[in-house]
Amino acid sequence: MKKAVSSLFFYSMVLSGIIFILYGYHLLLKKEIDIYRESIKKSDFYRIETIYNGHYLTEKIDLIEKNGKIYIHINDRKIPAYRIKSINSVNINAEVVKKVSRNGTMGIILAAVGGILIILSLILKDFI
Repeated sequence: MKKAVSSLFFYSMVLSGIIFILYGYHLLLKKEIDIYRESIKKSDFYRIETIYNGHYLTEKIDLIEKNGKIYIHINDRKIPAYRIKSINSVNINAEVVKKVSRNGTMGIILAAVGGILIILSLILKDFI
């Protein structure tokens, strides 16, 4: 009985370590355009302000990625995402930077914890 419980414990540590590692890498590999899509909240109308005091009102926003740059397609115009000041009074670039840094931090922490769990389970397997 003790062997079955300890075996179940070790395998659950290894499995949870693998899950932590995979989810950590998933967070690290998220594309920037997907983070922009998550940051732009769904709305009936979008009020967009650029850094050069340009104002746009539109019903639909499309995100396009060309040559590693992200463009926001508004009313048959392509505006680079770094020139957008706010969408519906939300600073979109600050939101994206916050999410990218959070994803990077959480991804690294989860991958490290997963690796430690796997190593710890292999060490404990020999002693118990």
